[in-house]
Amino acid sequence: MSRERAMEVMSTLSSQLDIHPANDEVDSRHVLPDDHRLWSYHALREDDRYYPKWDVDADSAVAEAFYQPVSGKAKVFLDLLIDHPGQLLSVDEICHLAGEDVFSGSRSIAGSINGLNHSCELTGRNYPFYWWGGDKTKYTDYAMKSRVADLFRHARANIDQ
Repeated sequence: MSRERAMEVMSTLSSQLDIHPANDEVDSRHVLPDDHRLWSYHALREDDRYYPKWDVDADSAVAEAFYQPVSGKAKVFLDLLIDHPGQLLSVDEICHLAGEDVFSGSRSIAGSINGLNHSCELTGRNYPFYWWGGDKTKYTDYAMKSRVADLFRHARANIDQ
């Protein structure tokens, strides 16, 4: 789903649910609750059909096993989503938040995500985040559910001890 379409869906849902963000727009600073319908409109990758979703009540050891081998740009990307739970982050925002020397654009971010495939295979879990695909003129947005971000924040703290 393109960013523009996601914004339309969020705007429609916001008005139906009587949620009115600033300027009557839903932007990337808007935090999506974990049960928001937009999560179900995320882009899928082939392995999403085979790996189970994250169980925030039972997967603390699995989250540690997933996070432990992550390094480089993949870790920067994952940490940004952990530190911005429920927020839609655009490619430009990710590049800005990571610092100018980390990501040069959407392809650089996509390349970093490939670095997470080993953790998916190792743990038998999907990526712990979602994305809404752009088209040739629009970039992709990324977000991690708040409860999953909490799970990974604890995993990161346990590993960093």
